[in-house]
Amino acid sequence: MTASAIEHSVSPGSERTAPPMPRPRKASDSVYECEPFGVEFFGVGESQAGAAPVRHQFVRELDVSAKQLWKILEDPKSWPVWAAPGIVEVEWTTPKPYEVGTERTVFFIGGMEVYERFIAWEPEREMAFCFRGATQRVWWRFGEHYSIRPLGDSRCELTWTVAYEPRFVFAKIHGLAGPLMRWSLRRYADGLVKYCRGAR
Repeated sequence: MTASAIEHSVSPGSERTAPPMPRPRKASDSVYECEPFGVEFFGVGESQAGAAPVRHQFVRELDVSAKQLWKILEDPKSWPVWAAPGIVEVEWTTPKPYEVGTERTVFFIGGMEVYERFIAWEPEREMAFCFRGATQRVWWRFGEHYSIRPLGDSRCELTWTVAYEPRFVFAKIHGLAGPLMRWSLRRYADGLVKYCRGAR
């Protein structure tokens, strides 16, 4: 992996100058900033130092090549299909070519918006993002990591890690809400399996 493809940590003065935080579509909504982090937050390496307090990981074999899966993950129209009900729209706010530092906005059912910044980007192998902010106070830190392993010309394995630090009310009720969130994430992982099967 090249150094330009991944951001291992975030420290004052070390990251690129970030663009202004997007404004919510609904003028009355506020934006609650989230704390930045590096890929160590996902705890996917040998060292668990700096790993998130909550992590959910799902491994799925998919009936598409690594190249096809990458195209699916780049396609904003695919997410509201396989990650439903939940995601209703994805908007890349940084033009191609995408890379570390690319940003996008994701809109959820119920009106929540989240603003993502990619901290790892290696085509057909790995991508990861962290939240810059959200219109609801749910997380102090939140991110997702996608690791792709080719299994031949027409199959691949995806390891999807969701990591976060809950905030305010969500932190207080996480003992009850956490299992429900894992159930929802598992449904998305299985939804991606079905979507890829139909994309062959």
